Amino acid sequence: MTAVLNNSDSQGDDPLSKMIAPPPNETLLERDKRLRLEAEAKRISDAIDEQLRVEAQKRRKSQEVKLLLLGQSGSGKSTLQKQFQLMYAPATLELERASWRHVVYINLIKSIRMMLNALEHEYDLEIDRESDLLLLVPSLSPSFTSSSSLSPTSASKATKSLPYQWDDPSASSPSIPSSAKGKGKERETTPTQEDFDSNSIWGSALKLSTPVTATAAAAGSSNFSPAWAQQIATLRLRLAPLLSMEDILAHKIGMGVQVAGKEEVFVRTGWQGIRTKKWSTASATKITAPEPEYIYSSRLSMGSGVSGLGFDTASTTSTEIQLEMDQRTELVRQVASLFMNSRGDVETLYSHQAVKSLIKKRKLRLEESSTYFLANLERISVSDYMPTDDDILHARLRTMGVVEHYFEVPVNGGSKMYGWRLYDVGGARGQRPTWVPYFEDATAIIFLAPISAFDQYLEEDQRTNRVDDSLQLFTLICSNPLLKNCHLVLFLNKTDVLQKKLEMGVKVKKYITSYGDRPNDYEHVSNYFLAHFKQVHRKNNLDTKRELYTHLTSVVDTRSTRQIIVNVRDAIFRDHLKESSML
Repeated sequence: MTAVLNNSDSQGDDPLSKMIAPPPNETLLERDKRLRLEAEAKRISDAIDEQLRVEAQKRRKSQEVKLLLLGQSGSGKSTLQKQFQLMYAPATLELERASWRHVVYINLIKSIRMMLNALEHEYDLEIDRESDLLLLVPSLSPSFTSSSSLSPTSASKATKSLPYQWDDPSASSPSIPSSAKGKGKERETTPTQEDFDSNSIWGSALKLSTPVTATAAAAGSSNFSPAWAQQIATLRLRLAPLLSMEDILAHKIGMGVQVAGKEEVFVRTGWQGIRTKKWSTASATKITAPEPEYIYSSRLSMGSGVSGLGFDTASTTSTEIQLEMDQRTELVRQVASLFMNSRGDVETLYSHQAVKSLIKKRKLRLEESSTYFLANLERISVSDYMPTDDDILHARLRTMGVVEHYFEVPVNGGSKMYGWRLYDVGGARGQRPTWVPYFEDATAIIFLAPISAFDQYLEEDQRTNRVDDSLQLFTLICSNPLLKNCHLVLFLNKTDVLQKKLEMGVKVKKYITSYGDRPNDYEHVSNYFLAHFKQVHRKNNLDTKRELYTHLTSVVDTRSTRQIIVNVRDAIFRDHLKESSML
């Protein structure tokens, strides 16, 4: 009796403890049986909890939209992703804003280099890199010919058959138009920190007062004014410090990759932050769900210690991070200073009659981003420059691999939020095989086709017209069995660039011969391309009931793109819920 009382007192006044306490006179056999029953009850309880967790996960997954942005390189996929970010996660873009200065600077420097290289190529000029100064001297040959480009006469005669069959099966497109590629000259030597001292050639180049001596171009370039050679030589020298910063900036945000003989900057997820020696691209490949407190996240493996800033927080000390931040701030300061001092020279180059002549003859084709940033050079060339939303949208940067973004998207007037996983893919031919693993369980695809590129050819294959490549790629998407249940949205993009080209008098039939004698205006041209993409969908659609949503777009135009995104969101989500038996 005393033992029982002691056991009761040990439980205190807690009724739950009294209820689950073992019987006071429990034998060993009874104890073993009780423990077995408790273990079985716990197993059943854990199984029920796991089943509930899996079912809840399935419900969340059924409500989550998996959206793929597909299309060739330069079609506007990353720009559309930025529009989604501006619309559904503007705060995250605000955090990245300062990092976009690097990209804007790279885009501008690349434009300057393209103009100088085009002048040297077209007007038969060469750089004498054996001397301490950069001099332009005429070639010894009376005329220049290159296997990398065709003269206007030969270009108009050469044709090739298009893999995609247009209206006329026997139609062919003209050969590659001549383009200002330069002569494959190497980049300027990257200056060291000491080079920026006032006593160095780099520091004094911007203050150059004595004109560089240069002679006129050879007879093969009769339209080239003799005075231009000296002017261009001087500009090349004065802009050399600025040109040399391209590699340094590119190293800070990504990596250089050769594409069709051209050096391009490719980036992976997290480039917006600091890159240190301990940054590992391999650690950024694991898909992770976003933290509950965030409405947007990039595809980063947070468990590995890699932060959204792009450096390894687990193995990088605060001192190293601060040092890297200081170095990056100093780099931006140096480049901003160079742009401030070189602004007049860049404006002189861009407005030079020789450059205008090449642009008019379409022997120099600056990218859309180039013309935009050159037009805004005065605003950009200040010490405290910070990119605007339009600057970020126009900034051109190539994506390496597949980058995942997560958004919480409101529906029904914002009464409920649903997760959208958006995948931005690299569109170059060599990267397209990496798309396939993401086809499974895809909810929808937005396919972007730049119809303004009817007069351009792939960098990877100068025999393939870019619009023709888009049609071939769209054919594969429509006919892929993995995507038969995927909603299709077609963006015929860069309509603003298309309109400008047509207004300049560029003839579509010169590049797409099947266009024939149709009117060379925006309405007829856009409807012609739209009809062909619809025809591809109709002939290759595995599900005859699957609808194709089509839009003529310019994704750099925020106002019109926002409305299109809303329409696409509603259409995709409505169909997605119907298939999930939720409507």
